[in-house]
Amino acid sequence: MLRSARRRLLDALVVGLVTAPVLAQDSSAGSLEAGFREPPLAARPMVLWPWLNGHVDRAQLTQELEEMRAKGLRGALIWDIGSLADPDHVIPSGPAFLGPESLASIHHALDEAARLGLELGLVASSSWNAGGPWIEPADASKELRFAARRVTGPAAFDDAPPRPDNLSGPFDEVALLAVATDDQGRARPGSEPLDLSAALGADGRLHWQIPAGDWTILRFVCCGTGQRLVCPSPQSSGLLVDHLSRAATDRHFEVMLDRLFAGGERPAALTHMMLDSFEVWPRTDWTPGFAGVFATTYGYDPLPHLPALAGVEIGTAELRARFEHDYRALVSRLMIENHYGRAAELLAARGLELVAEAGHGGYPRVDALWALGVAHVPMGEFWNGKQFWVTKEAASAAHIYGRRDVAAEAMTGWRHWRDGPAEYKRLCDIAFCAGLTRPVFHTFAHNPPSAGKPGFAYHAGEHFNVNSTWWEQSGPLLRYLARCSHMLRQGDFVADVCFYYGDDAPGIVPSRRIDPKVAPPHGELECQHCGRPMPNRVDRLPPGHDFDYVNSDVIVRDMQVRDMQVRDGRLTLSSGMEYRLIAIPDRDDIALPVLRKLEQLVRDGATLVGRRPQRSSSLAGYPECDAEVQRLAGLLWGEDDRSAHQHGRGRVYAAEALGSALQELGVEPDFRVDAPAAHELDWIHRRTPTAEIYFVVNGSDQPAHAECSFRVPATWQPSLWSPDDGSITPCPTWRADGGRIHVPLQLQPLASVFVVFRDGAPRDHVVDLGPVGRTAPHLADPDIEVLALGPDRLRARARTAGTFTMRSARGRSATVDVAAPPAGLAVESGWQLRFPVQSGAPESIELRSLCSWTELEPADARYFAGTATYRTDVDIPPDWLDGRFALELDLGTVAEIAAVSVNGDAAGLLWKPPFRADVTHLLRPGVNRLEIRVTNVWHNRIVGDLRSPDAPPHVSTNLLGRFRADLELLPSGLLGPVVVRPVAVVDVPLK
Repeated sequence: MLRSARRRLLDALVVGLVTAPVLAQDSSAGSLEAGFREPPLAARPMVLWPWLNGHVDRAQLTQELEEMRAKGLRGALIWDIGSLADPDHVIPSGPAFLGPESLASIHHALDEAARLGLELGLVASSSWNAGGPWIEPADASKELRFAARRVTGPAAFDDAPPRPDNLSGPFDEVALLAVATDDQGRARPGSEPLDLSAALGADGRLHWQIPAGDWTILRFVCCGTGQRLVCPSPQSSGLLVDHLSRAATDRHFEVMLDRLFAGGERPAALTHMMLDSFEVWPRTDWTPGFAGVFATTYGYDPLPHLPALAGVEIGTAELRARFEHDYRALVSRLMIENHYGRAAELLAARGLELVAEAGHGGYPRVDALWALGVAHVPMGEFWNGKQFWVTKEAASAAHIYGRRDVAAEAMTGWRHWRDGPAEYKRLCDIAFCAGLTRPVFHTFAHNPPSAGKPGFAYHAGEHFNVNSTWWEQSGPLLRYLARCSHMLRQGDFVADVCFYYGDDAPGIVPSRRIDPKVAPPHGELECQHCGRPMPNRVDRLPPGHDFDYVNSDVIVRDMQVRDMQVRDGRLTLSSGMEYRLIAIPDRDDIALPVLRKLEQLVRDGATLVGRRPQRSSSLAGYPECDAEVQRLAGLLWGEDDRSAHQHGRGRVYAAEALGSALQELGVEPDFRVDAPAAHELDWIHRRTPTAEIYFVVNGSDQPAHAECSFRVPATWQPSLWSPDDGSITPCPTWRADGGRIHVPLQLQPLASVFVVFRDGAPRDHVVDLGPVGRTAPHLADPDIEVLALGPDRLRARARTAGTFTMRSARGRSATVDVAAPPAGLAVESGWQLRFPVQSGAPESIELRSLCSWTELEPADARYFAGTATYRTDVDIPPDWLDGRFALELDLGTVAEIAAVSVNGDAAGLLWKPPFRADVTHLLRPGVNRLEIRVTNVWHNRIVGDLRSPDAPPHVSTNLLGRFRADLELLPSGLLGPVVVRPVAVVDVPLK
């Protein structure tokens, strides 16, 4: 009976009491193709919208919302916040957050957003974390503090017990203990603390007869931390809420929601509220009633163990570690249940969703996956120029808890107007491959007209708003991101392995990748975001297999082995996720309820990889819990830890055998670069009932021409979906072989493509392509690309001369003779460069050759920021337009964006390398006028103002202090070389 009761108790420790409902799949009208070509609102990016110092101009709020809609944003998160970087106090002070004037502005924005069909959210405080002037001390953030006093007996003690330093405000007594110590103040071996609480009189004095020897009196109290909101607007300061208290969370959100709703219905445009990353001071977290909840949860009294939290070494290091584990786990659980989970419940009752950065940014305390999973939209972050990347954490939480969207605070950092859309794309692509589906730009600061340009800006972020130099050219980037989000919101993520990250708190998911501009700041086995040891050896996973992290809650409560009739041992979750095996941390301890569930799963057919555990991680049920761990480990691992062991229908492998386990299960890599192997492409895979969707990215500055293979049925047909322009093209070249489909991908620098496989009527396709004389069939050739395979003809594009042969799946063939195309026409001189009036630059410059604006004369032109126009004429030979060639305008290097027109007709907006446009149908024989409008970023103009402090300024911003006159200028403009290049296009009959 005792063992059964303990088992029920231990099982209760890791099973979540609060789980938000699984959200339904997107049921928006239209096909996958229609949503790709014109992404729905739900797929579009959002922005954090700081209202700095709470100061707004309502007419400008309207204008900014109209611009958000025009450029393709979904909406914004209103963020009332202090300026944080405004030494000259240029940003006016606005009203108190959620006061009458603030509410009027918020409702103005909500009304305008509803008119425009946009969505708005609201950060759940002024700045962060949750709290405000309405938080009374009883509901404020709390900690456990202690004071110590050394005494010697035998003697009578009649005095006030020790009092923690700097203790102000009300406090609650938690424990009054005495510890037998040696002359160095260390606890005597084998001693147990004495409970002195009964000796504390009503007069506040301790009346105690001290036993013989040296003793240390320890007094523990619960008091407020005094921490206030991190950076509120000037009129909005207040205490942080007690994140462990359900009642405090209730009162905080009730105040906010009652004021927002004002007794009426939810404003139509208000869809969610956000809790920012947890940046509460590192303290010994506590809340009234904590000790009682602890005793009920773990079955033992925590008070005798409190000296361990004060650094007093009582008992063995292992037992102290177990108690500290239990303490941290309960802090995590209360924070999740009483703050994140409760907030989700309160918001859902009002028709709102909770967006939460509940993971391991800031000062984490929680099981990150569980905390993120109880939110309706888990949110991570990824930074520009820094290592702070936790997108994989939010994605794993979304996958295992059944959340459709994975949001991320996108491109936070301190680069301040240094980057254009190409760098945004590079970083978002890395995050997309980690599971991102909803980028939220950090930040789009509200800018009243009086702010000037670039205007008011929050201290961190990319300052992406209507004052950006390239705001007018931002539409293609935003549409690109929306198309990617639309596709990556479909179906389920495909992963072969789930890594259980243990039951310690905080539980963290390491960064999958970080910004490639940043040198890894930590070791290979440490999280690059925070430096903590990685909970799992993900480096043992062979390339081509993707993975999730899972936690104790999901394993114990939800994980099952797939239907026994199938008997393939797949692990399944109610969210729809499936995994071929589970891997556990490389450590000696484990949560006993998790080990029990793992034993059941393996017995039912699952595959487990990991090190044999020796003991329980908890002090609950000690020492019997350790004996149970060893018994279950014996069943699973057998006598020899080094070889695979059969248990029931499943198998257990040693930690080092992850690759071998996948191989023995017959699990091929999901994605593989077959030739040339040097290419490193990033990828992610989603699956719907009717499609396999792969997103493949070349994140390098060099082109990648690679033959890639995909683990999909051989009868399925591939097509290439370009998120750049929404085009969808049946793949003309591919081969099914060895249970895989091989597809050649020609990816330019920073390029990406969706490779979508569907079952359908077989169509003919090229299966072998290359130069005459090759010794083995292959598909990828950088010199030739098949454009289309028709009923009786082949159309291809070639960059070099040669003879190529082709063979199709139906036995048709063709020989392609490509004559050497003419050399490209370099457009080196004759350029006129025109700048806008009153820009600080001359109105016009005649260029002998192309160069960066930072090299121009006069010097005023070097600091220009904005859009300048290049014009020149180019003479095209008539025979270039006789149909044998496609004519490509290659601009070479551009910083940052180029809008091209030929003879007055638009040829495209080029916003990422390679800066090339097909101008075949725009050119005419003879003289043609080229016009190229190039836009750079604000950086140079700000530095230029600092270099000329006595001249009238050209910029206005609160962030001048983040720049210096000696900063290096950034390359800007059209750097070239500009070339009009003929590319051979051949159309040959099929045999």
